[in-house]
Amino acid sequence: MGPAPGTEVASIRGNTLIEMRLYSGSPWHLECHVQQIGEDHLCTIHGGDGHIGAVALSEWSDGKATTRCLTASGHRERGVAMHAAHALCGVTHSRVSCIAGIHYESPGPDDIAAIVQAAQDLTRRAANQLEQRRLERALAAPDCLLSRIDAGREEISEDIDAFMALTTERAVSAVRSEAAVVAENFGHRVNFFAPLYLSNACSNDCVYCGFRRSARFGRTSLSVDDAVREARQLTDLGHRTIDLVTGEIATDRFIDFICEATRAILEKTKMRRINLNLGALTTDQFRRLAAAGARSYHLYQETYSPRTYFAVHPRGLKRDMAYRLAGAHRAADADFDSIGLGVLLGLHTVREDLASLAAHAQILTEDYPTLRIGFSLPRLQHVDDDCDYTAATAVDDDTFLKAMLFLRLRFPQAHLTVTTRESAEMRDRLIPLGVTKLSAGVSTAPGGYVVEPSATVQFDIADRRPLPDIVDLVRRSGLTATFG
Repeated sequence: MGPAPGTEVASIRGNTLIEMRLYSGSPWHLECHVQQIGEDHLCTIHGGDGHIGAVALSEWSDGKATTRCLTASGHRERGVAMHAAHALCGVTHSRVSCIAGIHYESPGPDDIAAIVQAAQDLTRRAANQLEQRRLERALAAPDCLLSRIDAGREEISEDIDAFMALTTERAVSAVRSEAAVVAENFGHRVNFFAPLYLSNACSNDCVYCGFRRSARFGRTSLSVDDAVREARQLTDLGHRTIDLVTGEIATDRFIDFICEATRAILEKTKMRRINLNLGALTTDQFRRLAAAGARSYHLYQETYSPRTYFAVHPRGLKRDMAYRLAGAHRAADADFDSIGLGVLLGLHTVREDLASLAAHAQILTEDYPTLRIGFSLPRLQHVDDDCDYTAATAVDDDTFLKAMLFLRLRFPQAHLTVTTRESAEMRDRLIPLGVTKLSAGVSTAPGGYVVEPSATVQFDIADRRPLPDIVDLVRRSGLTATFG
């Protein structure tokens, strides 16, 4: 009898995996053994009478795994070997060979299905561990942006501590005293925009998001013609700037669709500026989107704490924290003229995430002196009845207000956005204090303006006042409302 199910034995020296052994337990007592050989990996899956039934080889190239297999005559391990090699290659981004040999006397169809399932469960467990090792190694690499952010965070943290210790009244006074600097950069203007959601399908499984891939609801994706109809409705209301938003699907085919929708909206409606919020992409994908006419890219890190980041992003490309951190640099390399940064307040401590966000922005301004930076600090909101995630850190109104004001003082040339996630009362307080971008009269569902009003939303909005009311409020505050 082998080890108990779930038993795992791993030996690691430096960055090298010496071996990993995983066991399925009864009734089959399968064993999955993984070794690292240079940069490659060798996997064996065995059970019953030991032998070699199939050998699969998977190679990583151009962002995908390609797998082929040799099977011994009369053996049926091809599917097990192919699945393991392909899955492990996909998470290690290395060449993986899998040898499978499983033999039991006279198994029935149900037994064979159970054996295959047990083997695939072992593969998934191994893949999860290997992926986590790769992602952690990427964060620890000398060229990872996280090391630069951490280095810059210490000094900024002291400034944040001092600012957060102020009373709200003193924090507001400090911002008012610098109002002339903000006015010089933005001319007392507040620019209005609306999000236009194109799809609520997503490849990620963020535990706090209504679009997470494990959520059970009918997905909605607009056509290019639908996107034009939605944009035309927004221009009829007065908008000239939109944020195109989707769940994160980083495939070339999907990027082609976004490019087509971007061009069509600019050509067929009165929309003047399109900003994008699509997740982390390759430099080539960013370049294609910029060439289609998009001007700004928003890429929120959500949290800069690796432990928290991995906990709330269990599956999907977004789990690769190092890749997402470097995404803003790739977008800047692709000639977007402004980059929006942000964290999702409530995932981690405000102090640490705010300091890291500021350090990230400082690095971008040093590396790209002409780049315009923007900030948004969304707070966690209710998404749906099946989402039981609650904020790890409660963020009250005074803390949120001072976090926004700290960014206003620290980066007087940066855009500061307040969306309809926030209450009417909070937005009213912030408008005279250096906010430069506001959304109003919005929907967070694909087609939510005219095409598909009943589609599933990403999150509940708090300020439902129509656009004219918010425009009037801005003007009564002595500011100029602009639309493009």
